[in-house]
Amino acid sequence: MRIYILHIATLLLLNFTTFGTPWIKKANFGGVGRHRAVGIAIANKGYMGLGHVNGTGVDISYKDWWQYDPASDTWTQKANYPVNNHGAVSFATSTRGYVGGGSALSNEFYEYNPITNTWSPIAPCLISPGDTQGFSVNEKGYVYQTNQLAEYDPNNNIWTMKTPAPVSFGSWSCSFSNNSSGFIKSGTNFYEYKPANDSWMQRATFPGLMSNGSSAFGRDGKGYVTCGYVGGLSIVTNEVWEFDPGSNEWKYICEFPGTSRRFPVAFSINGKGYFGTGTNGINLNDFWSFDFDPLETNENSEFSIYTYPNPVTSELIIKTGAPLLSNNCKLTLFNLSGEKISEFDLNEETQTIENLEYINGIHIYTIHNDERIITTGKILFE
Repeated sequence: MRIYILHIATLLLLNFTTFGTPWIKKANFGGVGRHRAVGIAIANKGYMGLGHVNGTGVDISYKDWWQYDPASDTWTQKANYPVNNHGAVSFATSTRGYVGGGSALSNEFYEYNPITNTWSPIAPCLISPGDTQGFSVNEKGYVYQTNQLAEYDPNNNIWTMKTPAPVSFGSWSCSFSNNSSGFIKSGTNFYEYKPANDSWMQRATFPGLMSNGSSAFGRDGKGYVTCGYVGGLSIVTNEVWEFDPGSNEWKYICEFPGTSRRFPVAFSINGKGYFGTGTNGINLNDFWSFDFDPLETNENSEFSIYTYPNPVTSELIIKTGAPLLSNNCKLTLFNLSGEKISEFDLNEETQTIENLEYINGIHIYTIHNDERIITTGKILFE
């Protein structure tokens, strides 16, 4: 038997809202299930709509537009988008939303005003984007297609072409932004765009399973990529990955606890991520929040957890700090369906787990005590 450790975790004391996951199920999206929709956040509200269903062979696109209020966990239908559309591209500033391109439009974009609940046409984009995820930085919007990048300035209603990307981004790619940059994931390619000097930088290769069809959102300066398809459309995953621009590192966070899917929608409001819709052959309208905040720690609780060697031929070794050994610390293994497979007590600072021959395939592990989940990761047993 051989064990490959796919994740080596540095300790994060996480305030998980449910055991083993930072996800909370929220009120279902107000419209019917769909995929290739769009979603944005304006101020302290979220907005989702458009998209399509095509499982029967008939392509039905939508133009309904819904507002989500996190304070009340409620959806309210707003003014319809001007045309039925799917695969559209969206971005938002602090006061307005912008949606365009996609299956029904070429380079036409519309501005949404949440105060007046109205849509208005803006200047035509200089490219015709579709099936990509736009982003915004410093009150300007960015859309891309292949290696082309266009910037929209709402103050002057002007589009400007920017420096082309070093690679061509495929359809169904995703993006997120922080206060200074935009980040685009396409397959394993991952690039940062810096508007301040109109430049591109290649970042750490994406290590997860998702080829494309994922959604992404930014929060607290980091980015999160969730779900998507693996190779072809028929295989979907529920992986959740975090990217830290400061360290240029990807970290596996957890399995999304809902249905695996492709073509979902995601955005963030006030430091929380929000995620919903998509399809796995069945169009979904569930909606979730994501809150992954470390607890405050003190000097005595700052230590690391290591699982090694990598690969392992016959045994899994776990090295922990002494503070872990209180409060009934355990390692629990789950399969990808979330079923508990086995559990082991951790009562030594360096502990060897043997006789794991009965476990095969990819499994999720959590290291936890009576108070909290301490870390989580993924292991492949062969």
